[in-house]
Amino acid sequence: MNKPQQAHRRSIIARAWYAVFAALLSSCVVLTTLPRAVVQNADGSLVVRSIPCSANTNAIKPARDVAPSQALDPRAIRVLTWNIHKEGDAGWDRDLAQFLAANDLVLLQEAVLSPALLDLLESQTLRFTMASSFLYQDVDVGVLTAAHVLPVASCTELVVEPWLRIPKSATVAWFALEGTTQTLAVVNVHAINFALSLDVYREQFDGLVAALRNHDGPIIFAGDFNTWTDARLAVVLEAAAKLRVTAIPFAEDLRSLFLGHQLDHMLVRGLDVVQAAAIAVKSSDHNPVTATLRLRVP
Repeated sequence: MNKPQQAHRRSIIARAWYAVFAALLSSCVVLTTLPRAVVQNADGSLVVRSIPCSANTNAIKPARDVAPSQALDPRAIRVLTWNIHKEGDAGWDRDLAQFLAANDLVLLQEAVLSPALLDLLESQTLRFTMASSFLYQDVDVGVLTAAHVLPVASCTELVVEPWLRIPKSATVAWFALEGTTQTLAVVNVHAINFALSLDVYREQFDGLVAALRNHDGPIIFAGDFNTWTDARLAVVLEAAAKLRVTAIPFAEDLRSLFLGHQLDHMLVRGLDVVQAAAIAVKSSDHNPVTATLRLRVP
């Protein structure tokens, strides 16, 4: 069996598995009509909102007198993105505790808003915006962006997975940068996985591009892009060209592979890469990606 035939066979198996998975989930999953966001306030309280991203998003700029405690340090922004596999693998909490302590921005996909996750975030005084993909046994599951400072603004995107009918979500958050009136836009996306065509996949990235259309500052665009084919990667590169973001390279690329393709990415604009790495773990089916970034001075 040649490589194309092997890839096709694996794709068929994956599709069958997803069909079974969808049937098992159907009795436990609750979907929402509008994009559901769970937002944590400065005092730690949680509120549920609908803050969908829109193509009409205006350029967002913080006030000039933002306190340093409410802004990221543009000289060293430590960011990590990680699909934590619904917190189902042994040691996820131990590894995440270390990552939370070492980073200023943490972008999680397949996050379950469990008491254990909430406790870990609170232990580092991290506040978050979560784009809930669905409720599983009354607990939110989705994409979560956490930071030591509150965002200036945020919005969420929700796109329905064609086969599973289980949505995939994304957050866009704008953060103040100390000593400047610029904002840093941070995109955290869990992309559509299996679909017969690229239409919905492209729609998801087009929506995120539209949300950033009026943003002229630096950007971090990261997450689990599910780029397991060259065609999917081409869609990402189209979106990247529109936003003028470029992929961070890795000297030793330990990012997780599926069908020979990397799934997890971090792209940036207006930022210099001080260091970047993918970290091998056993606590998820994805290896986290981390980088230290610095605001580029003209």
